Amino acid sequence: MPDLHQENKALLISAIRNISFGLLDIFYPRHCFACDKSLHEEKNTYICGSCLEILRKTEVKRCSKCGLKLGSGITSSNKGCPECKNASLRFEKSFFVSDNTEPIRTLIHQFKYKKQICLATPLGSLLTNLLHQETICKIDLVVPVPLHWKKKQERGFNQSELMAKKICKKLSIPISTNNLHRIKNTLSQTQLSRLQRQKNVKGAFNVKNPEKFFRKNILLVDDVLTTGMTASECAKSLENVGTNKVFLIALARSKM
Repeated sequence: MPDLHQENKALLISAIRNISFGLLDIFYPRHCFACDKSLHEEKNTYICGSCLEILRKTEVKRCSKCGLKLGSGITSSNKGCPECKNASLRFEKSFFVSDNTEPIRTLIHQFKYKKQICLATPLGSLLTNLLHQETICKIDLVVPVPLHWKKKQERGFNQSELMAKKICKKLSIPISTNNLHRIKNTLSQTQLSRLQRQKNVKGAFNVKNPEKFFRKNILLVDDVLTTGMTASECAKSLENVGTNKVFLIALARSKM
């Protein structure tokens, strides 16, 4: 027999939520975080249908290793494409929503720097939709790329961790948020060259309890990948403690 009390409670919560959104629409009309279009007539709460459609239709031919968009006639193998095969990236395969262009660029900026943590839900869903069933079956643990505790304290959250939690909730996969940790408060990678980035993150990560990752297939979650040095250093730390395979998933793929 269904639990009528629980059903009534759920209906009440839903009604309150709908009323709340209705009142907010009157006094503070909702707008798309990417293009600022009014969401008053839309069912979407944070990103308009047009921007979501752009993101869902950005499937392109990418290097299976580093995720770089491949031109006509260019191929990649399990060792990577001409751009990354000599970079010794330590993760097995990568998945991306799009290149680091609009609308994803603005959404990431709003999420990370404007502290719009409500975007963790739609952005986490975009990541989840990238994972094909054969990959999901291989994943034992989801691990967000960690922030140094000082940077996390400054920002107030780890954007990769928030998205990773959404993936885990939807796919019922366990998450590990503090076993892989950043032991060096590295410089921002934004203005650094590939070689500088590699030196900047070298030895930046450590695993507290290696046995928890031993022989596990791990999905590493990040927001943006440019050279892949940070994610690769994470994967190296995981590999050093006996993980099986490390897959990478991120919102955007930048080109250096």
